[in-house]
Amino acid sequence: MTATVDRVITDTAFVVRDVDLTDGTLLVLSERPSELASPQLVTVRGTVASFSHRALADRYRLGPAGPYRNFEKGRALVAQEVTVWD
Repeated sequence: MTATVDRVITDTAFVVRDVDLTDGTLLVLSERPSELASPQLVTVRGTVASFSHRALADRYRLGPAGPYRNFEKGRALVAQEVTVWD
């Protein structure tokens, strides 16, 4: 999917915004750190998964649970590839 970076939580977790998304935003997780900033345009390829901070925090180095509360038990995109457009 191609969307705009809404906010960066960590270098491995960020939120994208697009009108075609059900809630308007989607959490993206990546094992590889990315240097992103809002409002960059990104293309992300990956797999949609159920989000649980407890289950995914260590693997994706998510940090404290606070910024993820709105995504808990919702969907997240586990990125295999992130392309940043200039």
